Amino acid sequence: MKKLWITALAALIVFGCAGCGMEETITVNPDLSSQADVKYYTTSQEEAAIAKELDEGYTYAQLMKEAGCAYQGTEERNGTVHNVYQSTMKRSKKDTKDSFTVLTKDQAVLDIDGFEEIQKEIAAGEDFPENLNFLNTKDITVKVQYPFQVYQTNGILQEDGHTVVYPMDKMKGRERIYAVRTAQCANAGTCTIKGVKNNGCYRKSKTVKASSGGVITSFRVNNESQPVNEYTAITDGVYKVKVKLLAGSAKTVKFTIDRTKPKTNIKAKTYSGKVKITFRDKTSGIKKATLNGKRIKSGKVVSKAGNYVLKISDKAGNVRTVKFTVK
Repeated sequence: MKKLWITALAALIVFGCAGCGMEETITVNPDLSSQADVKYYTTSQEEAAIAKELDEGYTYAQLMKEAGCAYQGTEERNGTVHNVYQSTMKRSKKDTKDSFTVLTKDQAVLDIDGFEEIQKEIAAGEDFPENLNFLNTKDITVKVQYPFQVYQTNGILQEDGHTVVYPMDKMKGRERIYAVRTAQCANAGTCTIKGVKNNGCYRKSKTVKASSGGVITSFRVNNESQPVNEYTAITDGVYKVKVKLLAGSAKTVKFTIDRTKPKTNIKAKTYSGKVKITFRDKTSGIKKATLNGKRIKSGKVVSKAGNYVLKISDKAGNVRTVKFTVK
């Protein structure tokens, strides 16, 4: 049981939710590769509390070392002395771009919801010690040093014109942090959504992608924010994709995934007497229904003896065919 929460604790520290707070500095190079330096701050009292919960002889410093963090000395924060640990990671151009929602020489957009989600997951974990709840801090700062001169940002632009500080406790809910190099990029308000047509119906999974010469500040699917400007719809249902741009414009697309054939009360068997035919499709809706080639509506009553072929199509292209007999 203890090993489970120790693993969770190590993950918590690596992702920056330890002690009094965390500061991550991302330095983006001109070729769009980068280096991420993360500092973690804990008091000696906090470290002692953690050490109590660890296996005998297992110290907080050892845990940080295993997490790849080097001790950097002490620093006073909010009037209290904290121990400082730091980890450094270099990323290639590809890995750097993968870690950003968008990263070009004109703009950079980063989704920051991951910090909050990790905090929630660990705080809700059954094997996480209650007396270590202080680790679930919101005192997280992300500092990004951009290769371009920043024209506009939703962070705090520093004097050098390249560094932006984003205090995570000031962000409300799931937000994206961004920096823009030019007024042209900041003011671009057109957006393209590919992969589906508005009000389209499909009987296989679809990937929706949004792109813009401007800054996409929000990409939501059924009102849920997405970390990237792309979403793959797999399950049956109606999807609403809404994209917002920094320029103030927005674009919405609705579509349906329906891989289920329409339903009917008719079975492939022989009926005696009158038969009332009903059918429905709750996802995309009925497009067309025919009985022996002639169009019918749900509720059609058949009383004449004979052989029949009922064919029902929905708007996504699913077809149900039933052969039956009335005598």
